[in-house]
Amino acid sequence: MNSNDSETKFPSGTLIFGLILIAVAVTTMGGEILSWHFDRSLFFIGLIALAGIGLIGSGIASARRNHARSTELPGPDSTETH
Repeated sequence: MNSNDSETKFPSGTLIFGLILIAVAVTTMGGEILSWHFDRSLFFIGLIALAGIGLIGSGIASARRNHARSTELPGPDSTETH
């Protein structure tokens, strides 16, 4: 078994989706409780744009990490006997 097989991947999409939900909940509750007035359409456009940037950034980081793993020299095979 390769040591890379046992690693778990970080669910960045789930994290970003959760952050979107928290941001929507906080602004909605804040708007009702504190009487905030703002353009909701513009807020949602900006929120989705930031989420997209976050997903692109995490995808680039994941691709770099996978590329770095694939370019490493493999270690000695533990099944070979000399």
